Amino acid sequence: NCSGLTSITIPNSVTSIGGYAFRNCSGLTSITIPNSVTSIGYSSLGDCDNLKSIVVESGNTTYDSRDNCNAIIETATNTLIQGCNNSVIPNSVTSIGKSAFAFCESLTSVTIPESIRTIGDIAFSNCTGLTSIEIPNSVTTIGNQTFYHCSGLTSATIGNSVTSIGNSAFAFCKSLTSIAIPNSVTTIEYNAFKNCSSLTSVTLKSKVSEIGNGTFSGCSSLTSIEIPNSVTCIGNAAFAGCSSLTIVEIPDSVTTIGTSAFHNCSGMTSATIPNSVTCIGNAAFAGCSSLTIVEIPDSVTTIGDYAFRYCSGLTSITIGSKVSEIGYGAFENCNAITEVYCKATTPPTCTTDNKGSYRLFPDDVVHYYATLYVPKGSKNAYESTEPWSEFYIKEKEFSGVESTLADDAEESVEYYTLQGVKVSNPGKGVFVKVQGGKATKVVL
Repeated sequence: NCSGLTSITIPNSVTSIGGYAFRNCSGLTSITIPNSVTSIGYSSLGDCDNLKSIVVESGNTTYDSRDNCNAIIETATNTLIQGCNNSVIPNSVTSIGKSAFAFCESLTSVTIPESIRTIGDIAFSNCTGLTSIEIPNSVTTIGNQTFYHCSGLTSATIGNSVTSIGNSAFAFCKSLTSIAIPNSVTTIEYNAFKNCSSLTSVTLKSKVSEIGNGTFSGCSSLTSIEIPNSVTCIGNAAFAGCSSLTIVEIPDSVTTIGTSAFHNCSGMTSATIPNSVTCIGNAAFAGCSSLTIVEIPDSVTTIGDYAFRYCSGLTSITIGSKVSEIGYGAFENCNAITEVYCKATTPPTCTTDNKGSYRLFPDDVVHYYATLYVPKGSKNAYESTEPWSEFYIKEKEFSGVESTLADDAEESVEYYTLQGVKVSNPGKGVFVKVQGGKATKVVL
């Protein structure tokens, strides 16, 4: 236990300092590295939060503390491998090494010079006193967990040469309110902004190809995000727990919506799924209790297990013509559903559990409230296929509004705008459909 140690002078006989050698020496305020030392292990001064003076003797050929910077610099690579609360990063340094400032909780500000090209893994992790950071245009890579748990960080500027943001790079930065990701960024690794609970605004530019697993999960204050056309995949749990997110427009470049991608986005009232999407992952929209209407496009072939589970506000669902498989419990506990439009002429296969139960829809909806609309000529197929046979089934033509009116001729149909204005021939949009004394919101 070195918590009472305040200063260290290492004798000239020492040639190597091992990894974690002085870690957690919380009382240490100064250290001098003699010119005999040629090897310093990883995080040798980690968690020494009160360290204010680091000096490498001038005769050392492997390390230096140039410009009285209060840091250890590896001379050959110009990499700052260990800093402290009082460090000033010299303009000649090109890299900030792994864990260089990790757990410097008293570090309140640092200037990263234009000479820096890379910022290593865990470099500023748990610097809870750091309030702002400006990453210059010279930096190309932000490592894994670089600013992890910098809970006091309110402002972060990312330079326009950064191409990669590492996994958990800004995770748990709970005071961060906004972030602009420049056009240079092509890769955002998993959990990059996880649990940034104060984050309200994110700007993504057009070169990002994938929103990785858990990238914005737990960003409970995020109200909107514009996903660029460059994105082809929305990863697992990418926006899970973003409870303030209200409207999501998924661009037609996206082909995959991953498992739990929007899980528990309870404030989401609208989600546009484009014709490019082929797969909706397990629990992708589960717990989106404010969603009222969902239209699954004809491009989708598979809907995962529990995909829309606990979407308690969902009243209408349209299932595209190419859906061949619907996972177990995909619409479980969606108790408000009154209309299901299934456009596939062959009833989609529905997954069961090991007891043979489908749990595709809640029983009370299936038996008492919902009407299943299927393509002309396919009613018999649905009536002989479980669990579709449990619905009240009607055939309809899916080619347009005019055909819809004809299909429902036995009960007069009227359409109104959301403002209550009656329309005789509605185009595309959201309307209130009144039929047989029942009013429902529909998307045409």
